[in-house]
Parts: sequence; C-alpha cells; structure tokens
Amino acid sequence: MLRELQTQVGKNVDATYKADIALVTGMAVVKNFADKTVDFPAVATVDGFYLVTKERVPTGINCGRGDMSDYDVNFTAIASGEFIKLIVPIVGERYSTDQFIATGLSVGNALMVGVDGKFAKATSTTVPSKIIYTGTVTENGHVLATIEFVGKTVTNA
Repeated sequence: MLRELQTQVGKNVDATYKADIALVTGMAVVKNFADKTVDFPAVATVDGFYLVTKERVPTGINCGRGDMSDYDVNFTAIASGEFIKLIVPIVGERYSTDQFIATGLSVGNALMVGVDGKFAKATSTTVPSKIIYTGTVTENGHVLATIEFVGKTVTNA
C-alpha cells in the first residue's frame, strides 16, 4: 500500500514500464532501461529508485462490487509483466507505505531501500540518506511507515 500524504500536484509519473517480478504497491524499484522493466535494486540504496503503484481498476468479479478496500489485493498486488506507475519522490514530499522493515526503527532515523524493495533503517553511520522515518500510522488495522524526503542528507548515530 502506498499513500501520498504530501506530494506535488501535477508531477509526471512514468507508466511505460512493466514489473519484471511480482511486486506490491509501495515498494521501491529501479529501472532496467534496456527492456523497460523494473526490479529490486541489486544492493541497498538511498537514491535512484522509484515508488511503485498502479491504477486501481477492479478485475473479474470485483467489477460488480460497489466499494472495495484500498487494501484489496486487486489494487495492491502487481503481477510480473503488468504495467505500473513509477513515482519519483522529491524533497518535501511525504508518503506512507506498509512495505518497510520495522526492526530497530526510531523516529528520525535515516532509511534506505533494501534488495527486497522495502524501506529499512540505513546501516551504520556511513550511509547518508535523504529519506527519514517519521513514525507509523495505523489505518484500519494496517500499520504503515511514514517517510519524508528531506533536502539534507543525514546518517544514523
């Protein structure tokens, strides 16, 4: 799940790439420019990634439903080969996602994107990051990490 809490309106979103593997909205990926697909980063990173989301279009029997939860797998699961939307986070924006590893996180920690596409505490004091963990929010029983993109790099103590 990906929630846009504070974002720039009218920002371009790339929708020309396909998932190379099964993904979940809210993950972070890198582009493969050669074959127009995305995948997880080969090594943990703090830049050069995109946030993944997709259009919320019901399929199959779900087309007959009046209302559906934003957490329904029809809206969050991304199959290999499916077109996706890639969001470039910029300074000043805030998002929340359930694609994070909570181990050792404290408000104000610098974050990085792991090789699993999830946000985690940046390792040691040697990884400067502009991604800051600002706490969690519980939304209808789902815990989401709130992250903010700041203008100055920070490291964890």
